[in-house]
Amino acid sequence: MITLEASKLILKKALEIAKAQENSTLLVYYSDVSPYLNDEDTLKDNGVKKIIVMKENEFEENGDIIDDLKKIGEIVRVPNVKYDRINKIKIALMICTSSGILSKDDDVIALSGSGSQVDTILFLDISKEKELLSFKGDIDLEKSVKPEVFEKVLRIALEIANQGREGKSVGTIFVLGDKEHVMENVKQMIFNPFKGYDPDERNILKANLDDTLKEYSLLDGAIVIDCNGVIETAGAYISVSATIEDLPKGLGARHIAAASITAVTKAISIVVSESTGDVTIFKNGAIVTRIEKVS
Repeated sequence: MITLEASKLILKKALEIAKAQENSTLLVYYSDVSPYLNDEDTLKDNGVKKIIVMKENEFEENGDIIDDLKKIGEIVRVPNVKYDRINKIKIALMICTSSGILSKDDDVIALSGSGSQVDTILFLDISKEKELLSFKGDIDLEKSVKPEVFEKVLRIALEIANQGREGKSVGTIFVLGDKEHVMENVKQMIFNPFKGYDPDERNILKANLDDTLKEYSLLDGAIVIDCNGVIETAGAYISVSATIEDLPKGLGARHIAAASITAVTKAISIVVSESTGDVTIFKNGAIVTRIEKVS
């Protein structure tokens, strides 16, 4: 087991690398560095841009120190879902790039660990890290959908992947943004359950619709949400057929449909795999990243 002293040395070295590397950003999970926040040699100085990643429950439970943390760096909230080290970094990078906090041209020094001990340090040139994020064409996600909408749907997708619904594994597709073109390429498999409701009542940012989305994820077809968070429909069949290249073998009809709709529109798709519990994000007909469920 790595010692606290060793973790501190890793943190110190990461700061040194970030300072020496021009325009790089240090990305750390709060839980991994919280024992060191009051140490004079840790995160508070040295002029390095920092992002502190907090799970939602950590953010809520540590409200008394949020202002102090903001003096250290920018705080990014991620879903309160358990993942391994690499997938924790994937989730943080996705949320940071979707909100414009990081761009595909940034270098990142990413730290992660387990049980308040830092044991992993990665130097990432985001544009070249195809194992973590893959960029094809215009991948500025914030131009397609509001960051808070993307984050909310990603959280719900991760919760569905981890928890299922009513004790069963669930597979579903969320299609975000470019409503007009998306709706031209889908057909209703059932009556639209959201038709006739006021937009505020079906806006995931204004109403508590988490359980509603999870319930409708049991239906075949996609859930379509506009760039502002208004749910347009559920149970929608993606009728577009596009030529998709470079997708891994073994992906089923759900993933191909999700990729296809992003190939002919400016939308983003988030897919939960029923068989594996993995969450895959598509843009421009290609996989941006895949977040694997912890066994």
